[in-house]
Amino acid sequence: MRARALRNFGVMAHVDAGKTTISERLLFLTGRIHRIGEVHHGDTALDHSDLERRRGITIGAAAVSVTWDDHQLNLIDTPGHVDFAVEVERSLRVLDGAVAVFDAVAGVEPQSESVWRQADRHNVPRLAFVNKMDRPGADLANVVDELRTVLGATPAMVQIPVFDDTTMVGVVDVISGTRWRWGSTDPEDVTIDDLGGPDDRALAHQLAAARVELVELLAERDEALFECWAEGSAPLEEIRAALRRLTIAGEVVPVLCGSALAGVGMQPLLDAIVAYLPAPEDRPVLEGRDDTLTALAFKVGHGTGRKLTWVRLYTGELAAGDRVLNASTGTTERVSRLVRLDAGSTVDVDVLRAGDIGAVIGLGSTSTGHTLCAPESPVVLESMEFPEPVIAMAIEPRSNDDQARLSTALGRLTEEDPTFAVRVHPETGQTLIAGMGELHLQVLVQRLADDHRVEVITGAPEVAYRETITRAVEGVAYRLKKQTGGPGTFAEVRVDLSPTDDIRPGVLEFVDATTGGAVPKEYANAVAAGAREAMSNGPVQGYPLVGVKLTLVDGAVHPNDSSERAFHQAGALVLREAAALAAPVRLEPVMLVTIDSPDESVGAAVGLVGARRGQLRDVAESDGSTTTITARVPLAELFGFTDALRSVSQGRASASLTPDGYEPG
Repeated sequence: MRARALRNFGVMAHVDAGKTTISERLLFLTGRIHRIGEVHHGDTALDHSDLERRRGITIGAAAVSVTWDDHQLNLIDTPGHVDFAVEVERSLRVLDGAVAVFDAVAGVEPQSESVWRQADRHNVPRLAFVNKMDRPGADLANVVDELRTVLGATPAMVQIPVFDDTTMVGVVDVISGTRWRWGSTDPEDVTIDDLGGPDDRALAHQLAAARVELVELLAERDEALFECWAEGSAPLEEIRAALRRLTIAGEVVPVLCGSALAGVGMQPLLDAIVAYLPAPEDRPVLEGRDDTLTALAFKVGHGTGRKLTWVRLYTGELAAGDRVLNASTGTTERVSRLVRLDAGSTVDVDVLRAGDIGAVIGLGSTSTGHTLCAPESPVVLESMEFPEPVIAMAIEPRSNDDQARLSTALGRLTEEDPTFAVRVHPETGQTLIAGMGELHLQVLVQRLADDHRVEVITGAPEVAYRETITRAVEGVAYRLKKQTGGPGTFAEVRVDLSPTDDIRPGVLEFVDATTGGAVPKEYANAVAAGAREAMSNGPVQGYPLVGVKLTLVDGAVHPNDSSERAFHQAGALVLREAAALAAPVRLEPVMLVTIDSPDESVGAAVGLVGARRGQLRDVAESDGSTTTITARVPLAELFGFTDALRSVSQGRASASLTPDGYEPG
């Protein structure tokens, strides 16, 4: 493949913005499929699992490779529902670019903003596609304004819409002046021409103004284009080159528009992906490793009967039969097979090269976030961080046969999904599964049945609370002294405990401030380990303790009776004592709730929020008949909220929920 002929990109959006419909049209136009599937019919190529088709939503990221304009496009379609944000996170970690899809009526929705911020963190260049331009209430100017004001982007309008009365039927490319006009919902039923007839005067005037605005926007930020513009010329090639440079640098976001369901705007979107999103070599990750293997494992699956590890190669090559070093664990493994990902299936290949996204069969100990490299040239890439589960549910096997398979099934699911956790309740002995929301847990339970033939009985969902401290305490001492006739047990410690802002479970900030060898280093490390272990059971109600800094300030040892085990135990006990003295509180997860309600139901919706301990943030009229309500509501109050909202609005209001931190409660 010639240089710069590969694009790794994802499609991301708020749920129901139309990203899977867009992906389906792109697959059809590139010849990957020969019949366009529809989400509401449950026959799309990328939502390939039975569960996705039954629910009509994307649950797991799906990858497929297509060709357009002599370029290979590796496309990853990501979920839009907040419960499955992990799929967006790990996809953005390995992609070179993204298409962000926005609903022309709804604008920048909560999950739109969330995935945009995720892309910001990974410095992923983006195109924006404003979809559903054929719907009543579509407002392109408003979406562009929200890109600027809500997301902090610099939108660059590269198209203007073409209407037949009030129906959008085409677009005009602002740079070239080319008009695309579609005659039906078949995306291939298109006429391409230039403006020039007497009926085109108004559109030509609009095009001229849009082109001046685009060139000025780019020239302000690109020195090469500025020089051309200052001399009174701006050739098409220079404008496109400047737009590409600025897009890759993250300084501007090209904005396109259309209607995927109506087949409008898809070919220009493919052209823009090739023209403006980066090739792998435009986003170098490592210097000096052009010929040495470096790859990141970003997803694990078990759908083929054997473990399938998704990888992105940054440098070098990977061939079937190679031995690779997992630099994250220090283990060496053999590559049994290599495959390209093809929606719900795989295609065997002999080799993967730098820039490729594929999968490896045979890596038993490699997990999400691990780095694979040549054994003789180790390097560790930055790993990935994922949010902690916020909701839990008790499960038990329905039969003895299910009991035998449950442990293996849960192990595979936790390996596949970093936001899914399993633990045993210390008092009841119940198995608890935890995830990012009710839908997440419902899907996981269904996957136990569908993928692993395990039927379970579930309890009611419960909030995954945490505990923290609200003030510092100093000089808390604990002496562990036992004498039973033989060797004794002795450890003495004195600590300070203070709150921190890091409320991730299991994270303890530990400082050894002892002097003069009062506590040897190995014993100090044992204190930290014991304290960290004790954080799993907080002093208020036994929820995980988070957000604490433990400083070991003094201690004492016995020449015969002290041991790492003794100081480990002392560390756990002193932490519990100190935490109980530090004004501990329970923390509960809070969600940002965004409600779109018909005007006549606003009062009922606001009342529903207030009845559930919600804090109203804003009530803003979004168009002539719909009002948008935003509020912060404790997760514990949101069970059944959607059904209650439908009830008070006669089924016309909708809500979306996004995690928004923790608060005492």
